[in-house]
Amino acid sequence: MTDTALPPAHKPRPNPKPPTPAASIVIAVLPPVILGLALLGLYAWTRAGLPDHRRFLMPSGTGLWEMAFSKPEIWAELGHRALVTLSIAAAGMACSIPIGILLGVFMFRMRLLERAIFPYLVALQSIPILAIIPLIQSALGFGFLPKMLIVAMFTFFSIPTTLLLGLKSLDRGVIDLFRLSNASWWVTLWKAGFPSAAPALFAGLRISAGLAIIGAIVSELFFLAGPGGLGQMLINSKIDFKYEEMYAALIVSSLLSISVYLFFQFLGNRLFADWHGRV
Repeated sequence: MTDTALPPAHKPRPNPKPPTPAASIVIAVLPPVILGLALLGLYAWTRAGLPDHRRFLMPSGTGLWEMAFSKPEIWAELGHRALVTLSIAAAGMACSIPIGILLGVFMFRMRLLERAIFPYLVALQSIPILAIIPLIQSALGFGFLPKMLIVAMFTFFSIPTTLLLGLKSLDRGVIDLFRLSNASWWVTLWKAGFPSAAPALFAGLRISAGLAIIGAIVSELFFLAGPGGLGQMLINSKIDFKYEEMYAALIVSSLLSISVYLFFQFLGNRLFADWHGRV
């Protein structure tokens, strides 16, 4: 009778050491810097391929600095218009976030309500905003309110859908445990549902935050009444052939959108990174 070979003993492997703060910064910063340099190279290559009489459409870095970013009055205008755009975006999100959360909770509570409302949420997301702007103009005029409504429409869809997904992902064993404790449905929602759904909800909030700035700029392109934001600066600079100022407004708009996105990411990490992991 031959001896069977015993499997080799598995040696325990220690957990990898966490990266140092300097290494963490390099890991976080280096990939976007490399991609940004690649995009700048692509921009320069595209600009070099344009005829000389059309290169004003894509300003060089020197021209962008001399005609826009080196002028204090341009910085002052960019700052003022960025605040206007940010106020429109914040007002729209202040409308869409509570309504979206309430709708997500009610859809989770009543399955029939979810089946009734969800197709209309998809339809609302699918309707081109440009197609209904004339209706909004006829109903609400050209002031601040229609701009806020457009931002709310841009940012609304992802909030109830991500919250509903997070609530549905709640472990059934946790729900049964609360039922055995004779806890009410609202107590279960507050102490188990919301903590479980928070990562998914904040993913939706980050998506909405980026779309809020886009929605605010789009609304300014069609509702020119009232204080002008970055959207109006974009269209006015294009009309006046001040392409350096137009690109400056575009860069500030992108930075503003990224900043709002990072704010919600930071807020989410502060709230639940200890038990869920960073997002």
